[in-house]
Amino acid sequence: MSAVILQVCMSASWGGQEMVAYETAELLQNKNLKCVTLVTVGSPLALRLKKIGCEVLECSPGISESLRNLTTLRRFLKHHAVSTVLVQQLRDLFAVRIALLGFANIKVVGVSHTFVGISKKDCYHRWVYNRIQHMIALTPVHRQNLIKHLPIAPEKIVVIPNSVDTKWFNPLRRDSLLRKQWGNDDQTLLIGLIGRLDKAKGQSVLLKAAADLKADISNFKIILVGEETLNEPGALSDLKTQCHELGLEEHVIFTGFRSDIPQIAASLDILVMSSDAETFGRVIIEGMASEVAVIASKAGGVVDIIDEGQTGFMFEPGNHVELAQKILTLSKNRDLRAKIAHNGREKALSEYDFSKVSQRLLETLHANHN
Repeated sequence: MSAVILQVCMSASWGGQEMVAYETAELLQNKNLKCVTLVTVGSPLALRLKKIGCEVLECSPGISESLRNLTTLRRFLKHHAVSTVLVQQLRDLFAVRIALLGFANIKVVGVSHTFVGISKKDCYHRWVYNRIQHMIALTPVHRQNLIKHLPIAPEKIVVIPNSVDTKWFNPLRRDSLLRKQWGNDDQTLLIGLIGRLDKAKGQSVLLKAAADLKADISNFKIILVGEETLNEPGALSDLKTQCHELGLEEHVIFTGFRSDIPQIAASLDILVMSSDAETFGRVIIEGMASEVAVIASKAGGVVDIIDEGQTGFMFEPGNHVELAQKILTLSKNRDLRAKIAHNGREKALSEYDFSKVSQRLLETLHANHN
């Protein structure tokens, strides 16, 4: 019986951590490693994994189904040669800890996708976390946060960042037709923000910065790419109202959901990430890989991704005046913009390329798989 890696991600949502779980399952499948992912039935992750032929073990949502789900998981562990459990959502750790009672030889690798805000070094969390052989953090700053708040020895916490497919996100995908569609001419400065329409993502901050820019730059467009959070309407109408109040109707384009993100990223002049907080900020490395100058809020792990003035610019979260100044600097200095874009591409290739990051993940899993 071949050894199995059981990945656990029982989230019913679709976002960064679910995307990582999807990519991990696909990676392991492509490497001919037996992987089964524990998912919530009907979740976006479950549907996407089934579509590409990845094996899933489905559980039902809700506390009332906890006992049945636990029985399903223990039955799977009993009848399959599971060597490693990879937990993508740390709130699933308790269920995994219970299920692993009696399975002392199975190793556990955890992945933290968010900063931890409170200490979890009490007796309960020590018991939950003591089965973990490795915990994956996304950046060095994130690692320090986990060391401070989680009951895990520092030597067990390794840094493996999110990755970007640098063949998919690359400057060759720059689309002149897109630029012509959004700009009056090729001289129009295209400033984009890619992400769901949500207050925490900071579209409002970028619009305030755009209002400040009008006095210095006339030929620019703000491209807001994304749709509202599912079942949470209101963000789009609020942003459109803000555009009207700031007199930005001619400068702002709402694209809605788009599937051609690599083409969009490569066609921008400046990519902005203005979130209140981000553990990593995957869109930053997508912009860097596309050889586009990036400006991001100095939030969370962003400080480990951007080298100020070399691979991008940072500004204090919520500070639209500082953001406007950084945009203005790049708009007036094409050589600096090109230099930052080039350096960003080089860093994406050396540190965040999917093949390189995947190898580090495989090495970590391999250390527990045998």
